[in-house]
Amino acid sequence: MSTEQNKEVIHRYFEAQNRHTPEDAFAFFSPGIVSHSVPGHDGDVGIDGIKAFFTTLHDAVPDMHVTPQDTIAEGDKVVVRFTITGTQTKEIMGQPGGQQISWNSLTIYRLEEGKIAEVWS
Repeated sequence: MSTEQNKEVIHRYFEAQNRHTPEDAFAFFSPGIVSHSVPGHDGDVGIDGIKAFFTTLHDAVPDMHVTPQDTIAEGDKVVVRFTITGTQTKEIMGQPGGQQISWNSLTIYRLEEGKIAEVWS
């Protein structure tokens, strides 16, 4: 796939997250995905670890919205600087609930055959 196609895959993944349809978002991941940086986990995790984290995140921030700021692609990798906003209703990652959040993040995605195969965040 071209770098532009890879960027489009990642943007569609963010759109699925913003629709709050986890299964649609998870469909963008390769079954053998490796994430090197899921909060709360020591070491790399696969699809089950990613699903558990995002289920917890969406449960704690039910109106979560992801806004890409910058997207850069080269070869099979896409780097995105993005902001997550919403209302945190429950504790997550040591932060108490009951507050508006605005988190900035930078993530590197490696794609294989149109699916996210590896993530660093």
